[in-house]
Amino acid sequence: MSSSHSADPSGEETARPTRQKMDANLPPMSEIPPFPSHFQGKKVFLKDLFKTGLPYMRQRVLVLGGGLEGERIVTKLLEEPDHCEVIGIFDDRTKRLRHFHHSVPVLGNIDDMVAFCRRDLPDIIIISTVDAGRERLRALIRKIIVLPVNIYLAMDNQRIDGPDGIEQQYPDIILFPVSKVPLAGSHLAVKWLEDKILALVFIIILSPIMAIIALLIKIDSHGTVLFIQDRYGFNNKIIKVFKFRTMHINQADPTGAQRTVRNDPRVTRIGRYLRNFSLDELPQFFNVLLGSMSIVGPRAHATAMQVNNEPYEKVIDCYSARHMVKPGITGLAQVMGCRGEIKTKYMAQKRLDYDLYYIKNWSLWMDLKIIFKSIHIIIFKRENTF
Repeated sequence: MSSSHSADPSGEETARPTRQKMDANLPPMSEIPPFPSHFQGKKVFLKDLFKTGLPYMRQRVLVLGGGLEGERIVTKLLEEPDHCEVIGIFDDRTKRLRHFHHSVPVLGNIDDMVAFCRRDLPDIIIISTVDAGRERLRALIRKIIVLPVNIYLAMDNQRIDGPDGIEQQYPDIILFPVSKVPLAGSHLAVKWLEDKILALVFIIILSPIMAIIALLIKIDSHGTVLFIQDRYGFNNKIIKVFKFRTMHINQADPTGAQRTVRNDPRVTRIGRYLRNFSLDELPQFFNVLLGSMSIVGPRAHATAMQVNNEPYEKVIDCYSARHMVKPGITGLAQVMGCRGEIKTKYMAQKRLDYDLYYIKNWSLWMDLKIIFKSIHIIIFKRENTF
């Protein structure tokens, strides 16, 4: 794709990929709202929280914040044993809660909560730290909002303004949605069907080409046909991503810390052609069929991928929010011009902006447009592939 020069916020001039016109409704990168944004929906009462779920489906709940307010929420939740399971409480102020009796165990601090969710994802997190200051509450939310769960904030003292502007008292606990699971219900079912059907179709159509590529790789250089790399998948899980090997077997970097550059000497002769036409990505349709990836989604990043010689997650705020959905073979960022080597934090942030826009605004129609646009780019616009 073509590139244009622009200055990033630090004043450094950098080559920034030109956006490709795909959707008139898609805002420019500068207009994509920062993450996280405002509350994601209307307030709900705690007693109504489980009415939208499937019958006889118990939802697993974590509470962030102990003490009186946290225990009040837990007590209300325990009144719905058929609809929810309260796993436990997490709170940074463990010393203050040491002598407070809770109905469920206190499992650790907020970092422990994030680690717990990475291992065993709950359905809902309720934030009960209503007495927290604005900055502390913001910091707490930013740590957990990257998780693919429904997050609610308990209303302070259960008081809200009525239609006439007068403060009213409500007997039940009022919750404000902070973050919603991006793909749920019918959307999740449609996405699953899209991935399975299209992956199977592409594998059937492309299997002769893949067989020829495998033969050419074996003839061209010593080593395996496939290159298998650890990358981040859904909810930060490490997945094995399949690619055709394009580098000499003793020079490939499985960690992904060493980025591929133009005219990279590690790339084999056949590898240059495969990378130029993105044919090295074809085995990833098997990843989709096996369930670890999607056809369209944020691109799967290697676990040691870096920006300015630092890990991605340390440089970019809320970076792991892009893992709220499965990674894709192609994505919105790629078809909008963000391809090739990432040299600056500015370029990395813009890719994340597109990833988060895609996650928030997913539709089947958007996926289909991205697929067709990707095919067009592979055939006609390959400037940033190397």
